[in-house]
Amino acid sequence: MTAANLEALRRDIIFLGKTFQSNSLRSFFHFGEKAVDSVFREGLQRGAIHEVFASQAGDAGAATGFIIALALRAAASHSPIIWVEEDFAERENGVPYAAGLHDFGLAPERLIIVRCSTSQDVLKAACDSLGTAGMGAVIIAPWSNPKCLDLTASRKLLLTAQQADTPAFLLRLGAAPADNAAVTRWMIRAAPSRSSGANAPGHPVFDASLIRNRMGMTGRWLLEWESDDHVFKLGKPVSGPLVSIPSYRSPQERRSATGN
Repeated sequence: MTAANLEALRRDIIFLGKTFQSNSLRSFFHFGEKAVDSVFREGLQRGAIHEVFASQAGDAGAATGFIIALALRAAASHSPIIWVEEDFAERENGVPYAAGLHDFGLAPERLIIVRCSTSQDVLKAACDSLGTAGMGAVIIAPWSNPKCLDLTASRKLLLTAQQADTPAFLLRLGAAPADNAAVTRWMIRAAPSRSSGANAPGHPVFDASLIRNRMGMTGRWLLEWESDDHVFKLGKPVSGPLVSIPSYRSPQERRSATGN
């Protein structure tokens, strides 16, 4: 065995040892919907990385809403939630809207936004935030697929999350899935919602695919978010005429969807 291989083995043993030691400290959170919770043994690990992707560019808002809902499920009431994002992500997708956050169930004063000029700074700030006592959750939003977000960097995030028993939610906009230490990985699509009456807006609905789950099975669900109770419920497909095809789809996709 070469010296390089021996050093790599030592690092792996240290990593596994720390992971084993932290198992007894882990707690869990749930969706509040039995159909989803049943695929996890005890629930979603609180001290872990959970990764969320937008299926297409136009699903960025849905992916963002889904990750905020997860943070609300995982974080203790009134605990702060830190949002660490790269400057370019903010320029591409805008900033969280206070009134919208309130309607979604997140009091704006709970949200602390940290913007960084580089993806490396995002990861460093995220580690520092995860290690801060009393933190409810940390949302991490680098842009696209930065080289610094590799297996080593994600393992460091995972260990920090485990030691603090604080969830790290990776919001991956403009990105494609790659190998990392995330415990769950979700692909989110926007879905139509039902009006609550008198043409009032309905609850947000997500077409959520669990495409990676280190704790059990995967699956796909239509999930409705009830902002007052902070719970997910199974949604129902909306019948009747469909809205027009989103403009962000390619002409080929639009022709295929309409059958022309």
